[in-house]
Amino acid sequence: MLMATDGEPFPLNFINNALSVDTDLVMSVVIRTIMVSLFVLFAIRWMGHKGLGQLSMYELIILIGLGSAVGDPMFYEDVTLAQAFTAIVIVIALFKGFDFITARSRRFSRVTNPRPTLIVKDGQYIEDGLKEAQLNEDEYKSYMRLHGIGDVSEIELSYLEMNGQVSFIKKKKED
Repeated sequence: MLMATDGEPFPLNFINNALSVDTDLVMSVVIRTIMVSLFVLFAIRWMGHKGLGQLSMYELIILIGLGSAVGDPMFYEDVTLAQAFTAIVIVIALFKGFDFITARSRRFSRVTNPRPTLIVKDGQYIEDGLKEAQLNEDEYKSYMRLHGIGDVSEIELSYLEMNGQVSFIKKKKED
C-alpha cells in the first residue's frame, strides 16, 4: 500500500487535501471577488456601451488583459487590490485612449482597423475576397440563410465588415 508523507494511505490523502477548507482563505477570496466585481462593474460602465461584435482586434486584446487584471487579485493574495485597481484603470484608460485616437485620426484608424472585404459583387463570388475573409462558400451560405437569402444571385454587394459580421446589400427587385 502506498503511503503519503503524512502517513495516510494513498487515495485518502488526496481526498482529505481536496476537501479541506481554509475558511480564512475562502473568505478572503469571497471578499476580494466581491470588491473586484463591483469595481469592474463601475469600470465597464465607464468604458461605454460597446458590444463584442463592435470591438476591434486591439480592443479585444485590451479586454483580455483586463480579464487577467481582474482575475489575479481574486485568487492571489500577493496581488493587492490597489495593484489590481491600478491595472484595471490603466487598461481602461488605454481602451478609452485608443477609441479617442481612432475617432479623431483617419490615418490611425486605417492602420488599426481592417477595411471591409468584398465577398460578393453582382451575384458573383469574389474568390480573392473569400480567401482574404477565410470563408469557404458553405460558411458564406450559412450567413446568407441567417439573413433570409436563398441564392447568391439575390446579392448586389456583400462584405466581411471590420467587426467580423457579414453584411448584405440585396439587388433591387424589378417590377
